[in-house]
Amino acid sequence: MAVNPEQYYTGDGSRTLFPFSFQYLEESDVKVSVDGVLKTQTTDYTFANATTIQFNTAPPTGVNNVRIFRYTNVDDLKATFASGSSIRAQDLNNNFLQNNFAVQEIRNYSWDNEIDTIHSDETWDSSDT
Repeated sequence: MAVNPEQYYTGDGSRTLFPFSFQYLEESDVKVSVDGVLKTQTTDYTFANATTIQFNTAPPTGVNNVRIFRYTNVDDLKATFASGSSIRAQDLNNNFLQNNFAVQEIRNYSWDNEIDTIHSDETWDSSDT
């Protein structure tokens, strides 16, 4: 099953709640941007619940690029193990989820051999070499 760790919306000047359906490990892994400008949690938005972003001020009418996406932190493993210590299933699962989420995010911006397409949210200039 294909997983898309991002969702796009259009601002209408009044809507402040934007649901998303992808999984994440920590709230800090969920990012929000409007017209390519990264927004700050608490200053610009909060989590209304585990799967809904609530903007403090509704994105204006005509903003076509309200993006909610996952960017999993991979600098440190969620859990590390030492010789002789017990290994918890939850720690193993979190490490595997962290890896799986990062691969999904990379795949979302890569070449797709099945349809010969580059997946990206960037704008490409036809004269760009």
